[in-house]
Amino acid sequence: MPQRRVPPPDFRYVWLGPAPGRGKLGLAAGTLGFVGASTALWATNHPLPALASGLLGVALALGSARTGKRLPLQRGAREVSMAIVPWGILVTPDTEPRVLRWPAVHRVTVDLAHTLQGGTPTIVASLVTIHTEREILAGWSPGAVDLARLVANLPEYAAEASRPVAADLEGTTPLGDGITEPIAADLLHTADLLCSTSRGAERLLLPHGDYRTSARRIAVPETLSLLRRALTDSAPSPAIPADPRPLAAILAAMLDARPLLPELLALATSPHPVVAAFANASAVRLGAPPNQAGALDEIAAFLCEEDLQLTQRWIAEPPLHP
Repeated sequence: MPQRRVPPPDFRYVWLGPAPGRGKLGLAAGTLGFVGASTALWATNHPLPALASGLLGVALALGSARTGKRLPLQRGAREVSMAIVPWGILVTPDTEPRVLRWPAVHRVTVDLAHTLQGGTPTIVASLVTIHTEREILAGWSPGAVDLARLVANLPEYAAEASRPVAADLEGTTPLGDGITEPIAADLLHTADLLCSTSRGAERLLLPHGDYRTSARRIAVPETLSLLRRALTDSAPSPAIPADPRPLAAILAAMLDARPLLPELLALATSPHPVVAAFANASAVRLGAPPNQAGALDEIAAFLCEEDLQLTQRWIAEPPLHP
């Protein structure tokens, strides 16, 4: 039976930092390192002052939390600066930043620090603990963090992010994972062949062309239904081992399938970075506002460099006429 498709992450960024009290110098150094690394990755949506003030808020909230009971760290945990995003975790320890994709994360827990304000219990800080095979990382955030969906669905997110990308809409032919090897060039080439050859046009149910072309690049209702199924009803199973959503997203953009924008935007936070990247790129090519589609730079750290550059160029290319 196909696996249940769980809802995608409902958060975009959760910033975490080490608790104050280890010395102001240590906190400042960690903050500056985190700011530098995170700004390079998400500069388009999170200016430096906003990020710095957010980390300062961590310190202020944790300082007020001292009036209540201090949450203990789990044994062996190391406090670091990190950001949790839909595709994994960017960790900024004392050295250079590194990425933890969901398959590398075994467990996530969230503990809340409370205090009394006017006799009313108030959440002043959250302690998030990340368990991997070799280490335990911890970080704090002011107030409550909404990571319930991540905590509940982490195994499913890890399985989804590990799924190979398909070279066909049926999901029967694995192409690669897009993590250890680039796949964007092959995906774009496959999509172009489907749109420009008679065999591909037949597979996509495209209308017949004239004496110069084998088919017209127009997404008729039958084509829309075919692509919509690939985007939404392709949960992994023994019969569908690979993920056809990146290819379907590219085809939607190539065929100017604007009715599929809701499905593409829904995949912008898919735990699979390649799915999210091409859903983002295709939505932008179809005219979606950047504040809805998100920025490709947000996913950059989770993609092969070659795939990132090729996808960026593809977004900028003018659309092909039918």
